[in-house]
Amino acid sequence: MAGGNISPRQKMINMMYLVLTALLAMNVSKEILNAFVSVNNSIQKSNSIMASKNEATYKAFANAEKDPQTAAKAKIWKEKADKIKAISAELVTFVETQKQELKKGSDLKIENGEEVFSVDNLDVATHLLIEKKGGDVIYDKMLETKKKLLATIDPKDFADNPAMQATIKRDMEAFAKSLPIDMTVAESKESGHKAEQSGKGWSEANFHMTPTIAALTILSKLQSDVKSSESQLIDYCYSQIGQVKIVYDEFQAIASANTNYCMPGDPIEIIAGVGAFSEAAKPTVTIGGANIALVDGQAIYKTQASGSGDRVVPVKISFTKPDGTIATVEKQIKYTIGTPSGAAVMFDKMNVLYIGVPNPLTISSGTGAEKTNASLSTGGSLSKGSGPGKYIANVTTPTNDAKIIVSADGKSTQYPVRIKRIPDPVPTLGGKIKGGKINKATLAAQGGIVALLENFDFDARFNILSYTFILVQKGGDVSPKKVDGPVINEGVKSSISRAKPGDIILFDDIKAKGPDGTVRNLPPLNLTII
Repeated sequence: MAGGNISPRQKMINMMYLVLTALLAMNVSKEILNAFVSVNNSIQKSNSIMASKNEATYKAFANAEKDPQTAAKAKIWKEKADKIKAISAELVTFVETQKQELKKGSDLKIENGEEVFSVDNLDVATHLLIEKKGGDVIYDKMLETKKKLLATIDPKDFADNPAMQATIKRDMEAFAKSLPIDMTVAESKESGHKAEQSGKGWSEANFHMTPTIAALTILSKLQSDVKSSESQLIDYCYSQIGQVKIVYDEFQAIASANTNYCMPGDPIEIIAGVGAFSEAAKPTVTIGGANIALVDGQAIYKTQASGSGDRVVPVKISFTKPDGTIATVEKQIKYTIGTPSGAAVMFDKMNVLYIGVPNPLTISSGTGAEKTNASLSTGGSLSKGSGPGKYIANVTTPTNDAKIIVSADGKSTQYPVRIKRIPDPVPTLGGKIKGGKINKATLAAQGGIVALLENFDFDARFNILSYTFILVQKGGDVSPKKVDGPVINEGVKSSISRAKPGDIILFDDIKAKGPDGTVRNLPPLNLTII
């Protein structure tokens, strides 16, 4: 360019072109380095969010282990989840030490509380990860970690349940293909040579003359793959607590009558059994000296009230515990048969008074509604409703010791009553979807989160105050969005449009306010895109 017989002016132009070309090359290099810094920071932030999400799942395991209804199964799956956690943490920590070695080799300094190092150093990654074979060690550890993670959920552990064993075997084969940990070395189209699928080939493909910041980004991506694999496997473990038949380590035997006060001729029904029916428990029930067959896990004894005064019916429940021993619980069901001139209290909806809703009652006596008065001893008040003998109870304070006091014909009779707060509702999408697998079109068509009260007779509504939407994509990308109100807004819909099969959708930190004025924290909605 500068050779030949050219004028001084042309020589100057050529020189300026060379200088400009060099400057452009430097600018592109700086932009690429800055891009790697941004990507590395983004991956590390995603890793932090993923770690928080995983911790929330581990806390859910701990809560399930404390709940008598889920303790037995939670213990089995929590042990597996804890092993997954330890395996993941070990590798993430190891990779973090390699990242620190890269930074130290690139003149790491702490300035104003932040790490500063030569992000453009081209020698350190080559030296540590290729020449000293550090990359080979990372490669082997990643593959070994994947094997260990998959081995924590061994179908052989469920040999006593062939159907479940087959399901777990099939699921683990799918995980072997879908977990984000993938150390495949990409083929180079430029060289035309087949890539060597080994630690050496992987290291040379990723770290030969690679700037320090680029090497750090690759290692951060490996950490993300491990945390994402951990997340998928522990979510699978947690889902098994609800998918398998409940087995209690502490059975709760139950026995109750449909009433504790009745009149001659009224039907009396006693129900006894195990709190949650399990075939393994094999319960036998005797009521009033007679063996009662179980129907859907319950023994139902029916008789008719006769005479007057207090009555006691003995109930005996025997069942097999998970350790194979036989446990027996004996209870006495008590009720009172009144005389026709006595007073009676009937709950028009449920046999508990609930805070925040009007509770209808019917109170009667032999003296007539005009000469009958009723009041509540504590926790709220009674007021007369429309019609003879109709009352409305408005309660404010939970208690098991409240009493309805009925005064008739110069006598006062007390009826024990419980006051409870309205149970927590169940979060759903559109009032129907409670979690599980869902296609993107169906998810996008939902208008928002609806809180449903299941098996509750009162017309009580919970309003969704806020929730956090989280899209967990394969590879560790996490996109949390805080949303006020129940609606799936445009920002959430935009994230849903980016979801791909296998990605996890979480509606977390759901807050709802009920008619009693309390704000409830509802469990998350967990969905998987198919």
